[in-house]
Formats: sequence, structure tokens, C-alpha cells
Amino acid sequence: MRYIKVKFSDGKIRKVPFFEPMRPVDTKEIPDDYTGWIVEEKIDGSVTLMYLIDGAVAFLNRRATNKTPVYPDLVRSVRGMHPRGLTIIEGEAYALGGGTDSFEQFLKRDLLQNPQEAQRREKEIPLRFKAFDIVMVEGKDIRKEPILDRKKELRKVLPKNSRISASSYSTNPKEFTKKMKKDKTVEGVVFKALPDGFVEGKSPQWKKLKFKKEADTVVMGYEKGQGRRKDIGALRVGVYDKGKVKEVANVGTGFTDEELADIKKRLDKGERLFAKVQYMKVGSQGRLRAPVFSGLREDITVKETHL
Repeated sequence: MRYIKVKFSDGKIRKVPFFEPMRPVDTKEIPDDYTGWIVEEKIDGSVTLMYLIDGAVAFLNRRATNKTPVYPDLVRSVRGMHPRGLTIIEGEAYALGGGTDSFEQFLKRDLLQNPQEAQRREKEIPLRFKAFDIVMVEGKDIRKEPILDRKKELRKVLPKNSRISASSYSTNPKEFTKKMKKDKTVEGVVFKALPDGFVEGKSPQWKKLKFKKEADTVVMGYEKGQGRRKDIGALRVGVYDKGKVKEVANVGTGFTDEELADIKKRLDKGERLFAKVQYMKVGSQGRLRAPVFSGLREDITVKETHL
């Protein structure tokens, strides 16, 4: 166990244990046997450890960087939590944008280094914390306990407010995954093995499945690139929305050189083109996260483009 010195919200520096957050490995398939697993939604933020002791709090990212000074809204949200000894919770710090968790909005807060600037931005981009595990309760190390037991302990210590909450999970992974796939704002899910304890770092006991979604879009134009892609760096694509075409992404990957040459030639002639675009989720302001070109369509109209 590694110990580090951390400055808490009360200004005191304490020597505390640091556990590298448990993180999932990527998978392209759901577990063969659903029994023995729970599943929960993947939040689009940054894995963060929350330390609580004597009415004070500290937030550390997975590299042990102290984010407490630039998370003033989260610091205020834990008031009233007074565990008798050191309590360490693992979760995800995130921000909302367009009604869903938005990594773009989160970075605007997380990358700040000036506490005064963080205070100015907190009303514009408020942070939230979704707790999904607990590794120490009032000084007792519970990493070896099964995850469902740890989640029960987690719900006992969390405050009841809109900023800090426990992640929802299901013991019926098949139905939950099916439901989440239909939600265009959800990037993916995480499967977690029931009987296993906490493991630092990446572990196959947790498996992250990202959903790939596809949209029919209209090509609105292109942006210049560099090098061998100097003619087209990215396609600007949009969808029909309330009587007009709304731009939803700049797509710069997924093409072959031959496809790019053909697309440029046809656009320069003034042709109307439609593109199939794969993406992970609909993010802030309705824009697509991680868009990838997957081909042209010849059989639709502008009004048939949609997310």
C-alpha cells in the first residue's frame, strides 16, 4: 500500500493511502454467462477518488493529482458527511451538456488550474460525482469484499443531493444493456464480476462495452487538411432538424484515399451527398462523439437524415 501526502479542503495536509482506481478492460462482446455479473452505465468523465475525514474532503484523479481546489462545487456538496475515520470512494467526476454527461464540458472545468477561475465557471458548468465503489470505510479496508457488499456500504455514507450520488446498476445485464443501447446519449456500459474484490488498475473483472451507433447524415462541405489529406481533412455533416440542416460533426476518419478523392470530385461538381457515420454517443449541443465515416448513401433525401 502506497501512502501520499494530500492537502484537504480544510487546509490540513494528511498522509493517506492511495489506491490506483480499478478500471475496466475494453471488450467487444457481452459476457458469455450473464449470471455472476452486474452492469452499470458508463459515465463520460474522469475516474476520481474522494477522500473523507473529519468533515474535510479531497478529490484525486487516477494519477494522484489533487483536484480539490478546482472542484469547489463538489467540495460544498459533501458537507454533512462525517465518517468517524478515513473513507475512500471511487467514482466519476463529470459535467452535463445538452441534458447528458458531456466530456467536452467536463474538460472545460477539469483543465482549470486557478481556483478563482474554477469558482467563476462553476455556475456555467457545474460538476457532479457519480460514485460506483468504496474501498475504505471509516479506516477499514474493504477491498476484498464482493462488489455488491461494497455498494451497500457506499449507499450508507453518500449524501442525498443532486451533485453526488451512487451509480445505478442492474443484476439483469441482458435487459439493462438492451435498454442502454437504445439511448443515443449513452456511450456504453461496464460489466462487473460479482464475487471478486477490488483490484488496483485495469482488471478483466470489469469489462467496458462501448456502443457503436450509426446516423444517416447530409454532407454540408469539407475542411482542408494537411499532407496527403490537404484536399479534405474532414467532412462537415449534418441532419435535418426543425426545417433546416443542423451540423452535428466534423468527420475525419474512416475514409480510404480513393473514397476521399471521389467525394471531393463529386462535391466540387455540386452534387448532394449523404454519408453513414458511426459514433459513440450524442454529446454536448447535439454533436457526435468519435464520429467515423462508414460509407455513402444514395437512396435517401435530406428530410430522412436524423440521429
